[in-house]
Amino acid sequence: MYNSRLANGERKRGRVRELDGIRGLAILLILILHYFVEIAPTRYALLFRLAWSGVDLFFVLSGFLIAGILLDARNSASYYKTFYLRRFYRIIPLYAIWLGIFVITVPAVGARGGPPLTETFNAYIPLWTYFLFLQNFAIAIKQGFGSYWMGITWSLAVEEQFYLVLPLLVRRLTGKGLLAGSIGAILVAPALRFLFHLSGSKPLVAYTLLPTRADALAFGVLLALAYRNEKVWHWLSANRTAIYLVFLLLMVGIIAWTILGLDLTATIGFSWLAAFYASLMVLVLAKPGALERRVFGSPVLVKLGTVAYAVYLLHSGILHLYHYFIFHATPIVNNPPTLFVTLLALFTTLALAQISWVYLENPLIRKARLRYDYY
Repeated sequence: MYNSRLANGERKRGRVRELDGIRGLAILLILILHYFVEIAPTRYALLFRLAWSGVDLFFVLSGFLIAGILLDARNSASYYKTFYLRRFYRIIPLYAIWLGIFVITVPAVGARGGPPLTETFNAYIPLWTYFLFLQNFAIAIKQGFGSYWMGITWSLAVEEQFYLVLPLLVRRLTGKGLLAGSIGAILVAPALRFLFHLSGSKPLVAYTLLPTRADALAFGVLLALAYRNEKVWHWLSANRTAIYLVFLLLMVGIIAWTILGLDLTATIGFSWLAAFYASLMVLVLAKPGALERRVFGSPVLVKLGTVAYAVYLLHSGILHLYHYFIFHATPIVNNPPTLFVTLLALFTTLALAQISWVYLENPLIRKARLRYDYY
């Protein structure tokens, strides 16, 4: 049964605080990865090795949110127009500014820049792919992320490609068809990764392409379907102990393969992570307890989640620029000055993200919602 309470109640009330908290956790993991794990030569970085999976949490969350929007509006006469125009207002303006800076800077750096700066601004990945959100294909072919300024946008390309596929599926398929398609994607994605692995393809093929990362997005779609089915959601809410056991089992598996140094990403690793994060989202959304409300409703995570898009887009480029201009080197934290500059880059990123949210992103989101509605 379709859950009209969710479509007509919570949707009209706006942002769900705990979802911002989940988004905040995702971007926090990515910040820990790029500002600590990858550049701090310390044994304590080992404790945060799975911070790279923040992208996987973003994928699950994106599948849940985008599928939810589309499910709520699937019978709207303005279904496609409203969805894509709202996505345009949300994604493109800030991305265009960041890409514009990159396009202008690359030729100047290429003419007289040193190696650390050319790592941040280069055309190793063809510039035209960024305009079409095809950079993930170029990254897979070239087996390199290219510039630090734009390399992070591979996952944005995956999501943009997802936005092209999912609206058509939600519009055309029944609930059972969408359920079957999601389960199919969860099964096919690890199979494709394994086939690529057997064929000898390089790791970034399985890491950066939509078909091989569709399991995380599909877990989000499944969660959106469950969220809008009163019987299923009531069962999940009434059986939180079972969900906790699943969550803990998945966590133990993740800890085990991390300690043992196993690389399962060529097979079930990404799917396992996606299931882990999906179970976490169920615990946060299905009759959450005091712990879940306190953690994911905390001001820090909620605030981080609110500005997560800008933080994600800006953080890597700013970090590398600071270290280049001050030390003429790629980022590393090995003494107090490099730690200070890294923290300065972090504060700058957060400040710019807040400015972007207040003066660019939020006004455009409000404008899009007022101008384009599902009817």
